[in-house]
Amino acid sequence: MKIDFRIVIVIIIALFFVNKACNKIDEPVKDVTIITPEEFGEVEKKLDSVIRDTVYIEINNSSVKKEIVVDSLYKAKYETALKNNDTLKAKNLFLESIALDTYEGNLIDNDDIKIDGRFLTRGKLLEYDIRYKIKSDTITYIPEVRTKHPKLSLVYGLSVGIPTDPLSNTKALIKAQAGLQFKSGDIITLGYDTEDRVSVGYYKTLKIFK
Repeated sequence: MKIDFRIVIVIIIALFFVNKACNKIDEPVKDVTIITPEEFGEVEKKLDSVIRDTVYIEINNSSVKKEIVVDSLYKAKYETALKNNDTLKAKNLFLESIALDTYEGNLIDNDDIKIDGRFLTRGKLLEYDIRYKIKSDTITYIPEVRTKHPKLSLVYGLSVGIPTDPLSNTKALIKAQAGLQFKSGDIITLGYDTEDRVSVGYYKTLKIFK
């Protein structure tokens, strides 16, 4: 049965315009900007219990007195030692109160942040209170676009064969093809040309660049 090749060409052209109408043109990939909000937090830790007491000390033998807050337990022990004339105990209590001490370890460890620290104190570190703020930040990146083939696509087209020896053969060959492309990229086609020949083709896709 001879097929009118003009009808085939009309069908191919119609499919071309239908494809143009149905396929959406991909928009260019734009930069994506993410703004992370500010976050605030506070961690308080008591290393030892203490009861505060207020005392007043003279400055340069004058009537001016300075108010200081002390550990009431150490104050009581020191006053008892002085009352009992236990100068050695009083001296040791004084030296303990001015001894240099180092605290080192983890200060904050939560879902937002981890902070390790080191403190050098005169006397014993009793407690600490840390307030922190994570500043807002702006991150801009270009998203990676991954192109995937659909599970099944219809492919079609025309090809023109030109004689390599125009002196002996001046007739060009026109071939129409239609086929299916699978998710892997492989294509199976069925073709028909102007010399009434039917062809079957198979095309394998090889990835060259990512």
